[in-house]
Amino acid sequence: MVVRSLVKRAGIPVALVGAFVLFGAASCDETMPTVEAQLTAAPSVPERITRGRAHVVVHLEAVEKQFEVAPGVTYQAWTFNGLLPGPMIRVREGDEVEVHLKNSTNSVMTHNIDLHAVNGPGGGAGATTVAPGEEKSFTFKAKAPGLYVYHCAAGIVADHIANGLWGAILVDPVNGPDAVDHEYYVAQGEFYTIGDTGTKGQQDLDVNKLFLEEPTYVVFNGNTKALTGAGALKATTGQTVRLYVANGGPNLISSFHVIGEIFDKVYQYGSLTSSTLRDVQTVLVPPGGATVVEFKVDVPGDYKLVDHSVARLSKGAVGTLTVEGPDDFNTFDARAAGPGAASHEMGTPTATATAPASTTASATPSPSATGQAAAPGTITVDMVDNAFVPKDLTVPAGQKVTFALKNSGKVPHNMRVADATGNFEGANSVVSDPELVIAGKTGTLEWQAPASPGTVKFRCDVHPDQMTGTITVK
Repeated sequence: MVVRSLVKRAGIPVALVGAFVLFGAASCDETMPTVEAQLTAAPSVPERITRGRAHVVVHLEAVEKQFEVAPGVTYQAWTFNGLLPGPMIRVREGDEVEVHLKNSTNSVMTHNIDLHAVNGPGGGAGATTVAPGEEKSFTFKAKAPGLYVYHCAAGIVADHIANGLWGAILVDPVNGPDAVDHEYYVAQGEFYTIGDTGTKGQQDLDVNKLFLEEPTYVVFNGNTKALTGAGALKATTGQTVRLYVANGGPNLISSFHVIGEIFDKVYQYGSLTSSTLRDVQTVLVPPGGATVVEFKVDVPGDYKLVDHSVARLSKGAVGTLTVEGPDDFNTFDARAAGPGAASHEMGTPTATATAPASTTASATPSPSATGQAAAPGTITVDMVDNAFVPKDLTVPAGQKVTFALKNSGKVPHNMRVADATGNFEGANSVVSDPELVIAGKTGTLEWQAPASPGTVKFRCDVHPDQMTGTITVK
């Protein structure tokens, strides 16, 4: 727009300069419409772009504000548009993108933005370095389709990213991508706090941890619980899910994996023009990088999104995709599963083994696992070596039970009892309180047994496929 104005003022015919492309200037295409960019908060993804090329205006603001990054843990984050992670921006190949960055008048620090989708010095960082209260802009041509990270590159770049100033920009190819049933934005990042994992209250950045690359929390979408419970992703059997996975880092490589699914397609490194990989279990996503994965869901249930550097699950790197719909027993058949059940030919009944007496406990007064007398209605459960001991419990119908939890292992655990329908993420599931039971510590879980006989499942949220058990209500 600026170039066009100067050309007209100088009396030079626009046609004579139409062939020139100047970085930082808008196109001379008089017919190109101007539109506001689509921006969405994770895990939402902006709608697919069906229009032609456009001059797209993006408005971003650096906002310093307090966030809860784990239950009871607050952090003074630096954000784009007040979001952790920053919003997803969606444009189209060939668009002219005009980026405006404002720094809030309430900010303390100077900020800027480096978009990895930009061909130009600093990805735009130099053009957008803004003190509190300032606003600057630049324009770039979206030449290469793909999923890209953007972040603040001011000062010591690592601390600006670690404090939350990063997000993702998606550049759609002209012919695509194909439509799918669900698209979700999943962003992995790290927090380096002075307190240890689980320490409550206000936390500040620990620069030593940052430089040693030892994060306190590794999270999806800005919080240890962002993609669990009410925040879980949703799909129905038979549908195809596409995940746009960005890794802000600033330090760790992600080994992204969905437990119980195989990626039908992987757009490696977020490239939407390269050949896709097929039938992939786990993908590497470097800090400052991205990937796009697609898979069809065939079987209902909860599927865990994890960084398969699995110690990070204890630091918060876990989410859930909840799939509803009819079973597909030709793909997966768990009807014969139970205590002592082994693998078997699909659909073939298998006899259920009787659990050893040492793995079964009752809520009636009895010696606990420690040899001490348990109070009426109390069951002592040890959490060690990624297993509950005992793992098969018996409780009288209608009785209120207190589970006395011990952690004799080396990593944090918890205990969650499913609701009456077997749903661990439902509002009526019950979880030990207030937080994960760390090694050498104890915790409790109070649970009201249903009035009718039946079987209820329980698990550890950190190790949902390994640490499971059943409660028989009689």
